[in-house]
Amino acid sequence: MSTLGPRSRTRLAATGYVGLVTLAALAHEIAGQPEAGRAAMTLAAWPGEIVLLVMIYPLVMLIGDDAPLGESVFNLLGPLLHGAGALVNVLIVWGVIAFARHFKAEYSRSR
Repeated sequence: MSTLGPRSRTRLAATGYVGLVTLAALAHEIAGQPEAGRAAMTLAAWPGEIVLLVMIYPLVMLIGDDAPLGESVFNLLGPLLHGAGALVNVLIVWGVIAFARHFKAEYSRSR
């Protein structure tokens, strides 16, 4: 029986986080977007979702859609946005860790 190494566990946790946020957002959408879950869904993918909204919203406005994000009908754009925001969060954490490792290696080498 093989055990998972630290890298495999980290990747599994990151994949689980993105999948869990996406599934929760899909369940929220299927439930009819109740007001009680809206804040929790935003917090689950918080900084990544806001980064995506800032990047995507001007492009959508150029296309000419009237209400791209405020629709009250069933739409898969919401769960996709939450899942992509969670993925951006994972990439942000990965980038910070990679920078810290690089900084530590450069610091050790310069001494």
